[in-house]
Amino acid sequence: MGFGFVLTPRFLPGFSASVDYYNIKVKNAISFVGPQTIISACYDLPTFPNTFCNQFERAGAAGGRSGESPYALLNNSLLASPLNYAKLTAKGIDTEIAYRHQVGKIGRVETRLTYTHVINENQYVSATDPEFRDVLLMELGNPQDAFNWNTTLTHGRFSLGYQMRYISKMMLNTYEDFFSVQGRPPENPDYADRKFYPSVFYHDVRLGVDLNKQFNFYGGIDNLANKHPPLGLTGIGGGSSIYDARGRFFYGGVVAKF
Repeated sequence: MGFGFVLTPRFLPGFSASVDYYNIKVKNAISFVGPQTIISACYDLPTFPNTFCNQFERAGAAGGRSGESPYALLNNSLLASPLNYAKLTAKGIDTEIAYRHQVGKIGRVETRLTYTHVINENQYVSATDPEFRDVLLMELGNPQDAFNWNTTLTHGRFSLGYQMRYISKMMLNTYEDFFSVQGRPPENPDYADRKFYPSVFYHDVRLGVDLNKQFNFYGGIDNLANKHPPLGLTGIGGGSSIYDARGRFFYGGVVAKF
C-alpha cells in the first residue's frame, strides 16, 4: 500500500516536490531453515501438520524401507531448502525536491534533494513463532534516514557540481541487543560501551568544461573530507559496504561526441 503527491506551484517556476508513503507487507517470503529447525518446527508449531512437515518423511510402525526403526526419520528424506513461510514488513517516506532557475548572469542553477525516512523495517522468520519480530531498522546497512543533495551551476562552457550525501547513525550490533522489542528485555545491553555507529556526511565536487561542441573535459573529487568507515569497519561486505571504503578519490576524463 502507498500514496503520494506532487507539488509544482505556479508562483515558483522550476520548483517541484514529491512525497511518497509506502507500507509494504510481504507474506510467504523465502527463508532458509536448517534440518533440526525443520523437524522441531513440524511438531512445535500450533498447527499440525504444517509446511515444515512436508520437508521430511518418517518410517511407519513397521519401520522403514532401508531398515530404519519404527517412526525414525527415513534416510535421505530430509529436504533442507528455502521455504515460503516468512513475513517481511517495511514502512517509510520518500521525498524528492528539485529546483531549476537562471540566476541573472551568474548562470543556471539546478538542485535536487532525495530523502528517505524509514519508519519501520521488520522480518518474521522464526520457524517456531511466526509473530516473533526481528527489527532490521537501524541495523548496519539499514539507516533510518539518508539523503543525497546534488547542485550544479552552469555558466557558459563551465559547470560546477556539488553533492552532499548523508547516512544516519546505525546500531553497533542488533537492535534487540540494546532495546526492548515486543515486551522482551534487551538481549545484550552490555555488548559494547556505545550503541551506534555515528552518522556520516560525504562531500563531492565536480568541474566540467566544454572545450567545443565535440569535447568535454571533466574532473572531480569524491569524499572530499577523506571520511573512512567508522569504528574500524572495512567498508566492504555485509552492511558496512554502505560506507565509502576508498577515502578521498580524484578522477578526470574526456567525453568526445562524433
